Amino acid sequence: MAITCPNCKKGTLKKGEKMVYCSEYKPTKNGDKWTNEGSCDFRIMFDQSKIFGKNLTPADIKNIVDGGTIENGQKKLSLDLDNKDFFVKIEKEEDEDL
Repeated sequence: MAITCPNCKKGTLKKGEKMVYCSEYKPTKNGDKWTNEGSCDFRIMFDQSKIFGKNLTPADIKNIVDGGTIENGQKKLSLDLDNKDFFVKIEKEEDEDL
C-alpha cells in the first residue's frame, strides 16, 4: 500500500494482520502495556464489526483515506484525523419523520 500517511504526511501506510498503520508507528510492548515509540500513531483496525457492522478491506481503507465514505445500512464511516483513538468517524443516518 504505497499511500502517504494522511496524519503525519511522512510515512506510508502498511498492511498488518489486524490493521493498516503508518510506517512511522512503532508499537513496543512494555510488560502488559503497548506504547508507541514512533513519531506517528495512525492506524485503522480492519475489524469494525462491533460498531460499524463489518470488517474493512484494504480497498475500503484506501477509499476513506482518499476522502471517501463507506456505507453499511444506515451507518457511514469516514476518516477523522481528530479522533486519535480510532482515526475514523461513524455516523448513523436519522430516520425522517413522516
